[in-house]
Amino acid sequence: MDSSQSVDAATHVTDRVLYRRLVEIGVDAEESMRIMAFWMWVEAQGFIELVPKISANNDQLLAMVADETKAILAALDPSSTTPITQNLCPITSLILYPVSVEEIFGDKDLVSEGVSEVHNQVCGVLFKDVFEEGDKSGKTEGSVTEVGEGSGKDGNEGGGKTLNPFAKEWDPAVERSPEEDRCLFLTFSNGYPLSDNQIVEFFNQKYGPCVERVYVHKPDPNAPALFGKIVFNTALVTTMIMNTLHQAKFNVDGKPLWCKRFDLSKKHGGEQK
Repeated sequence: MDSSQSVDAATHVTDRVLYRRLVEIGVDAEESMRIMAFWMWVEAQGFIELVPKISANNDQLLAMVADETKAILAALDPSSTTPITQNLCPITSLILYPVSVEEIFGDKDLVSEGVSEVHNQVCGVLFKDVFEEGDKSGKTEGSVTEVGEGSGKDGNEGGGKTLNPFAKEWDPAVERSPEEDRCLFLTFSNGYPLSDNQIVEFFNQKYGPCVERVYVHKPDPNAPALFGKIVFNTALVTTMIMNTLHQAKFNVDGKPLWCKRFDLSKKHGGEQK
């Protein structure tokens, strides 16, 4: 089959925009193509909103998800014995919840074959012009340099990051961010308060088992609560929820819930404005 006749760029606008963003934030153009092939393959498995979800995030989070995808692709190599678990890709795990990454990527050969097919038959055609444009402008140099490549003292040329093969695996349950980075300030609509259990259940269902604790401020038992605080077990959840937003709104059991990042300067000053 001639893949150039089967790929309609007009139906892949979001894919093309995201590929260009990857290249512009410093990811190697060919590596960006493999990353996109992986994400597009995952979408084809039923996660139809994966690329839009990733696209909606800022460049910092995009780079983090791209780095996780590189780690997954490396783990898919036949010579790799690295299991694909939540610890390897915590942000990706949140995005794909409630399906576990172990369930999706359990058959490495099947996944690798599928990703290669998307890369060869779709991405090579879909992103060809952007790839060639980056090649001409010199923007195809990646942000990650393997040890031994380049002319730097540690094989680290052009500001690239050198991966340490002996680095300890990051465990989000142990090496957590400070609480202020893992919490959000909650406000309820007057007359429509929410209980601790309602809030915990909502966020755990939406983002997986991520809630450490919830506090609802209710000094007067006869008056409805107006605000509270939620602490997650990882700062990744607050990043996923807030991204670049000043305030995020959810509908919990038919009641509005507003979330803001916690302001330490108002920690002892009552309700945040």
